[in-house]
Order: sequence, then C-alpha cells, then structure tokens
Amino acid sequence: MDLLGRRARRKDAIQAGGVVAPMPGIVVNTLVKAGDYVEKDQVLVVLESMKMQMQLKAPFTGRVARVAAAIGAQVEKGAVLAQVDG
Repeated sequence: MDLLGRRARRKDAIQAGGVVAPMPGIVVNTLVKAGDYVEKDQVLVVLESMKMQMQLKAPFTGRVARVAAAIGAQVEKGAVLAQVDG
C-alpha cells in the first residue's frame, strides 16, 4: 500500500475515534478503561519506541468504547490501541 493509502486509513481511524500507534513500540501504560469518560486530548495510552515515550491522546470528548492495548504488548504502526465514541 502506498503512503497516501496509509495516511488515509490512519485519518479514517482517528476520525472514527481510534487512538492509533504512530510507529511500532511497546505499550508502557494504559490510563483508562472501557466505559471511562474522557476529554479531548486526555492521555489514554503511553507508547515507548526507540527509548522515547509518546502520550497518545483522545481525539475528542466522549466515552472509551474499548482499550485494545495491554501493558507490555509490542504493537505495530497503525494498530488501534483504544476507541473513543463521541
């Protein structure tokens, strides 16, 4: 798949409330659980890649529908780690 296709897929996931891994890494922490109410830009998952930690945030205010990330799990770029319903 070309770069444009990947960007479109990631953009679609984010617009649908998906919190997507921007690069391969290890899940360091999950700060929410399914059913939690979250505000836009609230940190949901912490991902570590190349010795740097990234805070992955809620794309909008809503409820967490699911958390697909387990602490210590290795994830691929583009993996949906959590889902927020608006």
